[in-house]
Amino acid sequence: MIISTIGSCRVAGPMTKLQAQRNFVLDNRLLYGFTHNTKETIQAIRYMRGEITLPESAWAFISSEPPRESNPAHAHPADARHVVEISSTKVLELDGKYLQLVRFKEALNFCPELLKIFFDHATRDGLAKRAAALREAPSFAHVPEHVQHALTHTVMHVQNAQEILDDLKSIQQLLGGSFVLVTHCNAINAEGQPIADRAQMVETVKLAASTLGIPVIEPGALLAHFGQSRGMPDEGRDTAHYTPAFAKLVGRAICEKLLGTADQDLVASAEPLDWKQCIERAKASARDLEWDNALLLTNRAIELKNGSPTAYVLRARAVTALDQTDDILDAWSIALSIDSNRSAYILRQAAEGAMEVGEFDKARDWAAESLDKESDEKTALLLGRIHSKLGQNAQAEQAFRKYAAGDAVRALRFASRAHTPLADAANMVNALARTAGVDQAGLDAARAAVLKRATREVKRTGRVGALLPTLSAFYALQSLPQDGQEDQDDQINQAYRRLLKAYETYPEYQHSTETVALLGRLAQLAPVDPRYVQRAAKQLQAQGHARAAVECWQRLAGSPLPAERDTVSLAAVKLSQLGAHQAAARVYAQLSQSGSMDLNTAHDHIDKCLRALARSFRKCLTEERLRDAEEALNGIQSIDPSYQGLISLQRSLADAHKREFLARRSNSANADDVIASAQRVIQTSPMDREANIELAMHNLKNGNVAESRRILDRFLQSNAA
Repeated sequence: MIISTIGSCRVAGPMTKLQAQRNFVLDNRLLYGFTHNTKETIQAIRYMRGEITLPESAWAFISSEPPRESNPAHAHPADARHVVEISSTKVLELDGKYLQLVRFKEALNFCPELLKIFFDHATRDGLAKRAAALREAPSFAHVPEHVQHALTHTVMHVQNAQEILDDLKSIQQLLGGSFVLVTHCNAINAEGQPIADRAQMVETVKLAASTLGIPVIEPGALLAHFGQSRGMPDEGRDTAHYTPAFAKLVGRAICEKLLGTADQDLVASAEPLDWKQCIERAKASARDLEWDNALLLTNRAIELKNGSPTAYVLRARAVTALDQTDDILDAWSIALSIDSNRSAYILRQAAEGAMEVGEFDKARDWAAESLDKESDEKTALLLGRIHSKLGQNAQAEQAFRKYAAGDAVRALRFASRAHTPLADAANMVNALARTAGVDQAGLDAARAAVLKRATREVKRTGRVGALLPTLSAFYALQSLPQDGQEDQDDQINQAYRRLLKAYETYPEYQHSTETVALLGRLAQLAPVDPRYVQRAAKQLQAQGHARAAVECWQRLAGSPLPAERDTVSLAAVKLSQLGAHQAAARVYAQLSQSGSMDLNTAHDHIDKCLRALARSFRKCLTEERLRDAEEALNGIQSIDPSYQGLISLQRSLADAHKREFLARRSNSANADDVIASAQRVIQTSPMDREANIELAMHNLKNGNVAESRRILDRFLQSNAA
């Protein structure tokens, strides 16, 4: 059975987690992305069936996927099931098409002042005032034509109860009785109060659904019993997403409404296939690229025989091919937890899947392991791209050198393409410069093209109407050999000055997270004048942007001693104020070693940093923020391994890890989270009985008999009785 979710990650995620148990496949490939209101839902259904097209000029405001104007027209399958989520009443309309509010904001993030003008006059009544304000804005003439059209012609309105009722009636006519409706999740905000407009919207949607006889799920009712701190990320503060455990609970509730109870599934599962038949048919379906059927058969095979290496790899491939982004990383992690699956080819596929969902750290680890097992050009290219994404340019260059050594001509083509990301292109050019047998004329042309792209970005930084630059543009200017290096350094310095001026002048830049992050990251570049960095640091700290301010003060803390003693001392004080006590302690140690600060004074400051870290550790422990507590404890150890209260703090953390492990196990949390907790317990208490048994059973279930036996043997040697 195929089920599609028309809504957000709050329905796609829960249904992904239940498909293995309930014998269905989630397939959203015909959709263009997430939807939130009833207008978008109707548009998505008609798009899915090939009844309408979406213009490429508006695509960036609707979807984050690659442009796809339409689908082939096809009849509505009789057995198709759908889950529809309505989570907003705000509607954005442009030329008869309905835009997604989040995508609209993200697509116009590069022109914050124009976006502000739009939202100041977003309704139909404000069109004339908006057009006049946009014409007066200097940056409006510099943005692309399709952006100008969107800013001047898009209209926003808030739906009323009657409009929602009429739209739900249309959805009911389009889908028949084969769908359930899911509302937004009522939650408590940071002030401890219910989110009023959300609660009103939920009641409006529930009333309309009740009037039309549509089965409805209200996740807020489940959350009230489950607990917001457990059901929503960041201890319940992220009210737009679900934790894996709560997502599973929501998925179970949806399935019971849509499919009936699990017992009915067992009766309905028609063909009595054994494990081997399921695997063979799944392989055949995969060869024919029928991934929905392959996933269905693989899930059935895993039910019949848990721990099959082949089944878990097939499942991960199917989930990746079906773009089930909520499940891709979990599927590959489970597949690779079986030692026999850790071949170079499977590891590379897993890395590609992790990169697709933005899990670059995991992708890097898997790609590096794959390359260690077998030298392969594709893997080297993949690893280089991952390192570039992470800003690890030296490692990216090293990986690209392995790729270029295999086929320098193809590597040169990759670096020369205009659509190759700038960081990848710059790193590939540097790699080719150290590779023998490369066409020098082609390499010079590629270098010139990359430098031209980078220079254009840097020169436009901070100018009216210009896109925000990428860090890779500055890296390219610094790393690629060229004439007139002094001129390039001045360009970088002036670009930082303009960006800082724009941040100080325009509120839109102050509210832009990208601008704030750039001011922090670019402060690390040597050509940037320390006076601009100090100005930025003070501004960022005053406005509460701690992370970026810390990066700026760290740059100033690296000033030469003893000449810049006052600047470095100020940086140490500010770092301590911002909670970067470990960095502050290192700076005080440098001041002491250089003779710029009295030894006793430096020791007093370092002692204050240690006490502050200890207080932070205890606070994190009280608030059950164990990862932050670990970071604080590591900071204390790095500053002073002989700190007097260190053993007591380590014991407290070990007890907290044990409580976390037992809580996760009893609450049936995500298996990966339970195992991660067990491993943390074993790090501090190697002979802990429950954690060792949990880890051994996990490996046994996944077919790693040798690893399970090793864990039990190690445990029993010290606990023979």
